[in-house]
Parts: sequence; structure tokens; C-alpha cells
Amino acid sequence: MVNKMDKNKKFISDTVSTIVRQMSNIILGVLLIVILARYLQPEGQGQYSLITLLPLLLVTFLTLGLNTSTTYFISKGNISVTNVIKTNILVSFILSGIAVVFGFIFIYFFSGQFFKGIDVSLLYLVLAALPFMFIKEMLMTVFHGLQDFKSFNKLMVYFQAFLLTLVALLVILGGLGLNGAIIAFVLANIIIVITIFYYLRKKKVDVTGGEFDTLYLKKAINYGIKAHISNAMTFLNYRLDILILGYFVSSASVGIYTVSVNVGERITILAVAISSVLFPRISSTTDKGERDKVTAIVSRNIAFITLIGGIFAFLLSDLVFDLFFGSQYEESSLLLKILLPGIMLLAVEKVLSNDIAGRGKPELNMYVAIINVVGNVTLNLILVPKLGVSGAAYATTISYFISFIIKIVIFHRITGLSYRQFLLIDRSDFLRIKNLMSLIFRRLNAGSG
Repeated sequence: MVNKMDKNKKFISDTVSTIVRQMSNIILGVLLIVILARYLQPEGQGQYSLITLLPLLLVTFLTLGLNTSTTYFISKGNISVTNVIKTNILVSFILSGIAVVFGFIFIYFFSGQFFKGIDVSLLYLVLAALPFMFIKEMLMTVFHGLQDFKSFNKLMVYFQAFLLTLVALLVILGGLGLNGAIIAFVLANIIIVITIFYYLRKKKVDVTGGEFDTLYLKKAINYGIKAHISNAMTFLNYRLDILILGYFVSSASVGIYTVSVNVGERITILAVAISSVLFPRISSTTDKGERDKVTAIVSRNIAFITLIGGIFAFLLSDLVFDLFFGSQYEESSLLLKILLPGIMLLAVEKVLSNDIAGRGKPELNMYVAIINVVGNVTLNLILVPKLGVSGAAYATTISYFISFIIKIVIFHRITGLSYRQFLLIDRSDFLRIKNLMSLIFRRLNAGSG
């Protein structure tokens, strides 16, 4: 009983810590979006989104799920962390080399179709970030697996702060425009990797020792490939519309759309924050009843909080875009309103997906993700040529809705919980929310003091 109480206290403490730091992430992220939107204008913003999408796609497709496996196996506590780090670093170099080759081939043959009007040299330049992006992905999850959310969350905030600072220096002060934004993206990834190594050394983790563990690698790929396909498909579901827009419409239209998507995604940050704490908790818990109870509470509270946030976002979107982004982004407000229903459902789905993966069933997420991508691509190809950026927004919301329905049915069948138990808030939850808010404000006051 004491052990369970201690676990619950740690879960709440980690959740509060994560939320507080993610609030910093939201602020930094919004500032970055505003700066890029204001100084690059819709066309430059669209080009930045398309250019940085290329390395993000390559990393997402080629990690083989090792980042997810790292969290899963380290949280189990029966593997050498030093060996995991050594293995992940070596694999990162190999995968990044493959990614660079694929990147060069894709740019050479398809830049004219998907990156119209973009300076090809910037596409080649952004590939320089790939080795550091792979290492970042593979090592950040070490902290996640150790359930050291303080370090994990700090590093997430640092990356946003590095990127924001470099963009301010190079784009605003340096006047380098899109070139400066891409250089800032590359440099931020380099600096965060150096910072990650510093934090590992600070935790007395031997980053130079260890052995290349082939047994761990086999297990990690075997587990991770299921999660990998799911994550890759999910990422495609989130970002493929941008690539399709790049093919059918102008860079300016892509910029208007991506600003609305980036602002909308800030609403789901709370779900991402809590889900990141939930995954290793579920992975390390053997008590099914405790798993079900924790996820049900988290899921229904996220649904309620996100609904409230979504309503406020809908009512304030016109004012926010006019005040922060300017009249040239007026259409972004309409697009956000179309996207909001899907974004709110996505927040709940993130929680359920992490629970399912934490139970060792990542293949279920994979099957749903594949269905989603096929549906999303089909909808985008039908709607974008007819409706332009609005078509992409409608396609996204419809695909998120379909994904949500499938995921809640799967979770219901796995756990036996009624839909009401994990979707509808009850009276006791209001006290939980009140206590959680009190803890957050106390943590914020302690930090400012």
C-alpha cells in the first residue's frame, strides 16, 4: 500500500513538473511561430515548414522505433543504461548516414514537385541537422525511461529556447530571413545534443563506456518496429497534408495553413505532457486494475480540459491571429476553427495510445495509424484540389475523428472499462483538477521565488 501511494505521489509530482515546464514550452513555441510568421511572411513561413519537414520525415521513418524501445526497456529496469546509450549512439550514426543519402536522392528527383520555388541549397543544408536529430531522439528517451522527467522536460524547454534565440539573432537582428531560420534549426539541434551529453554526465552516466549490445538491439527493434510503424504513420497523418499542399498550392498557402496547425497543436501539449509521464508508468506497472484506473482518470480529465481549451480557442481565434500574426494570416483563424474538433479528439487519443503501447501492444496503434494515413491521403487528394487549404483542414479533422472512434473501441475492449469511465468527467474529478491546479500554481510560485 505504501509503495502504491509513493508511486501515485511520484506520478502526480512528475505530472505537475511536466505540465509546468510544458507551459514554458507553449510560450516559447508561440513566440517562435509569431516571429517566423511575422518576419518570413506567409510564403517564407510555408517554405520553412516544407524545408524542415524533410529531415523530420527522414528521422521519423528511420529511427526503427528505437527511441520508443529505449523508454520501454529502461523503465523495466533490467538493462544496462550505459550499453543502451552506446548502442543508440552508434546506430544513430548509421541511420543518419542512410537518411542523408535518401535526402539527397529525394531532393534531386522531387524538389521541383514538392518544394516549388524553394532554393535547393537550403534543402541540402538542412540535412546537416540529421545526425544530431537522430542522437537527440535516441538519447532524450533515456531520461524518459529513467522517469527523470525533470531533466527530460528541461531539455525539451532548452531546445525551444535555443531555437527561439537563434531565430531572433539570425532572422530579426541578422536580417537573414529564411536562410537564417534554417541555419538556426541546424544549430539548435547541434547545441541540444551537447546539452544532453552534459546532463547525462551530470547524472553520473558513463557516456564513453558501455558495449554495443546486439541482444538489446534485437529486442529493441522487435518491440520498437511495431511502435515505429505506428509513430511513422501517425506523423504522416499529422504532416502529410503539408507535403500534399506543397504539391498543389503555393508556399504562401502552406504558410497560412501551418501557422493554424502549429497554434492548434499547442492545445494538445497538456495531453502530450501527461502521456509522456503515463507511458513509463504503465510500462512498469503489473497491476491491471491500477493501470486501468490511472489511464481512465487521465483520459477523461484531458478530454474535459481540452474541450474547455478548444472552446476558448474557437472564441478567441480571430482576435489572436489579428493581434499576433497580422491581417495576412486572417484565413489561418478559419482553418483553426475547422481543425479544432479533430485536435480536441487527438488529445484524448494520445493518452489512450500511450497506454496501449505501455501494455506491450504497440501493434494495435500501428494498425489504426495505417488506416488513418490511407484515409487522410485519400481525403487530402480529393479535397485539396477542390478546396485548397480548407480541404486539408477538413481532411485532417475527419481522419482524427475516425482514428479517435477506432482507438476508444480498442481501449474499451482491452480494459473492459465503459466509455463513460474514461471519456466523461465525474464529480470527483473536479476536486482532482482543483488540487492539480493548486500544485501547479505552488510550483510556479516556488520557481519564481
